[in-house]
Amino acid sequence: MRGMKKSTIKSIFVSALVITVLFCIQTSDVKSPQMNFTLVAKTNGGGIRPDYLYLLREQLVPLGINLEIIVQTWPTFVGELIAFRDFDICYVGLSGGGADPDYTGVYGENGSLNLFGYHTSMDWDEELGTGKNEWYIRQGYLIMGPDSEERIQHYWEWEEYLMDKICPLMPTFVPIVYNAHWSNLVGYDYSKGIFQSWGSMNFDGAHNGQENTDQLVISDAAWSDLNPIYQDKASSMFISSACLDSLFWFDSDMKMWPHLAESYEMINDTHIRIVIRDGIKWGSDPDGNFTNEYVDAHDVYFTLYTILHSSSDLHGYMWFEDMKIIDDMTLDVYIDGDRYTPENEPDARFLDKLNLRIIPEHYLNQTQLSDGETPDITHPSWAKYAKHCFGSSLFEISEFHEGKETILTVKPDCWWLNESITNDPALDWDRRFGDFSNYMNQLKIKIINEEIRKIAEFELGKLDISGITSFPDKVKAYELNPDFTVQNDLTYSFGFFGFNMRVDREHIGNRAPCPNDPSMTIGLAIRKAISYATNRVEINNIVNKGDYLITDWPINIKLGHWCNPDIIRYDYDLYKAKELMIKAGFIIENFTPTINGFTTTIVMSSLFILSTLTYFLRRKKTINN
Repeated sequence: MRGMKKSTIKSIFVSALVITVLFCIQTSDVKSPQMNFTLVAKTNGGGIRPDYLYLLREQLVPLGINLEIIVQTWPTFVGELIAFRDFDICYVGLSGGGADPDYTGVYGENGSLNLFGYHTSMDWDEELGTGKNEWYIRQGYLIMGPDSEERIQHYWEWEEYLMDKICPLMPTFVPIVYNAHWSNLVGYDYSKGIFQSWGSMNFDGAHNGQENTDQLVISDAAWSDLNPIYQDKASSMFISSACLDSLFWFDSDMKMWPHLAESYEMINDTHIRIVIRDGIKWGSDPDGNFTNEYVDAHDVYFTLYTILHSSSDLHGYMWFEDMKIIDDMTLDVYIDGDRYTPENEPDARFLDKLNLRIIPEHYLNQTQLSDGETPDITHPSWAKYAKHCFGSSLFEISEFHEGKETILTVKPDCWWLNESITNDPALDWDRRFGDFSNYMNQLKIKIINEEIRKIAEFELGKLDISGITSFPDKVKAYELNPDFTVQNDLTYSFGFFGFNMRVDREHIGNRAPCPNDPSMTIGLAIRKAISYATNRVEINNIVNKGDYLITDWPINIKLGHWCNPDIIRYDYDLYKAKELMIKAGFIIENFTPTINGFTTTIVMSSLFILSTLTYFLRRKKTINN
């Protein structure tokens, strides 16, 4: 020992470190064939969802988790989700929804779509008197006003809590839709849509096959009923939206702006006052009998009254208590979010449902039933309106050829073109809608049902814009063709691996504390482990060819500013997944847990080497002295 040199000590250190690293590499990367348990995974066939589960099964092997995959018909699968719940993992998607972030029906204890089995006993809070997740959800629609910063922050906190402390699902993919237009069309923004882009759009020259540069030509399916109270087809909604204005306008990020409503004020938490914008002229009716009418509070009252008394879909209006016309331009609406209490209760979800396309009271309320208030929908005006709607918005129907096309023409006296109205700073009009300095005059909508024919018409120049999502080869070809411009947007849907957290699921729903980390339950640790072990990038590349967007939110990403920008992200991390399984008490063979990114073997070996070197150096110093 006395003659030990520094070079010898260095050699010992390097040799020990190399042996340690080689040992760690061998013990960390070997996958164990031993399975800890089996989970039942279900989805429906007829598409790519089973492929997601088969790839997930491979990715969970390193955790010792086996998936028993069952592929069912859609009716059987839906029945499974609603009634039987005999699964541990499912793959499903959520589609649709409005502009409000409330997901009570999905993640609440008594939600009709609570396929995850969340129960307040999972996170009961004595002070709150309920589960913390349930409190977040219920508090979310009690915060007034509906679009306030306080409410946004609340939903951000809820999303983080749900995904970190409950983890009922692993969000996966949002389909992307593609749209192409001829490149001489400038100013068109696919995410904004045709109507909000109109004031910025024009043609810079003519393209091949184009007949009129003052007219935009698109295609759609045939429409059926243009009265927004009764319509259910997207093609019908498109035309009525071109002709009718709504009280508010939601931009593509779901931020709400005033529109027909100049403002709304919360008198208190259950009393809203809506002021209608002055000077908004109605379009002419088909017979030309009403040519000088203006939008007022009576139209808004009439629209809401008709929905409440004639529509078959009243689910979103359970908050409605009463309404009262204050004057020609002012309407008060009263809310009661809970009919089972003597006081009126707030419900912030009203704003989305008040965003109505306003119909003309002066035209549709010419006669009433015996009560003197309910409109008589058998009056001829209702049948005419269903075929030839008119409103206060930018367009009016100028021609309709059944089975062929509908032509809409810009109304020259529309308020959209009236700077004395649109210069309201609260509208931020020019930035959002354009300045209308060089707008086109007509919108032609050809009735074409066949996707192949749409593409053919587009390439011949007979259509200016066309959806191309169904033709991936066209997406790539058009991107390389200077004659075309390709844009994309997200669909209002997202898919996910859903976890059944009910207590009867032996592993994934286990609510006992983790033996190696009592701060979380075994079930939560397993759900988080599965989430970290899911390589969504790999699945997306293999199944979707990388064309879908990966999402991390339990709500639709199209809700924009309602999505927490700092949400926990379960990006693929097999080490974290294995560590969580070990916390839950399972054995992962040939794996050594990490401490702050270093394996415990390296840490312990390094400490041993350091202590040994320290001993020898101190000993050498003592001898030399």
